Amino acid sequence: MENYRPLDITVISATGLDNFLYFFRMRVYVVVSLLNGNSVVEKKTHSTHGRNPKWNHRIKFPVEEKAIHTTTLLFVLRQHRICGDKDIGEVSIPVSELLEANPSGSEKVVDYQLVQSMRGKSVGTFTFSHQFRENVCPARDATGSSHPPANNHQQGNIPAYQQPPAYANYPAPQYGTGVGWYHPTGPPGGYQYPPQQQVGNYNQQQPKSTD
Repeated sequence: MENYRPLDITVISATGLDNFLYFFRMRVYVVVSLLNGNSVVEKKTHSTHGRNPKWNHRIKFPVEEKAIHTTTLLFVLRQHRICGDKDIGEVSIPVSELLEANPSGSEKVVDYQLVQSMRGKSVGTFTFSHQFRENVCPARDATGSSHPPANNHQQGNIPAYQQPPAYANYPAPQYGTGVGWYHPTGPPGGYQYPPQQQVGNYNQQQPKSTD
């Protein structure tokens, strides 16, 4: 059974960013991704203005404990533009490095240099905090498989059709044995049913003449 370490991230602020839109006030947001091979979990913050934006946006990731040494945390700062958002800079950190720097499990605030992915040029400073919480052992489902915690949008099992219960004076439905769903044994309260008419050959009984 896999164990998971909840990782709490707070995207705090950035300073000294370059504004690519000289005549407009810049709007910046952060895309935070947890990368492990082909697995990518991506979340983003709200947008804020200025060359020194502040977010104080909290994000939670469940990190599989056995994959801590192969998982990377990636922050990408982007600027809103009408012709398409532009990447300002990024910070890439191995998750194992965060754990080794903060083994006590308390919240720790750190500063990293933002770099452009193509040139490797420093374009500002990025500040965030991180905290690893205690291991979480997810519950097993009906098949015995375990899953990461906190996913409220998983599709549940569809219950099988349940045959309706039999009511008083009416037997359970008999499928494939006649036209109707069931054949009552008699009406309640002592009342009599009217004569039934035969369906199919239209041999309906004609009333007798009173002449």
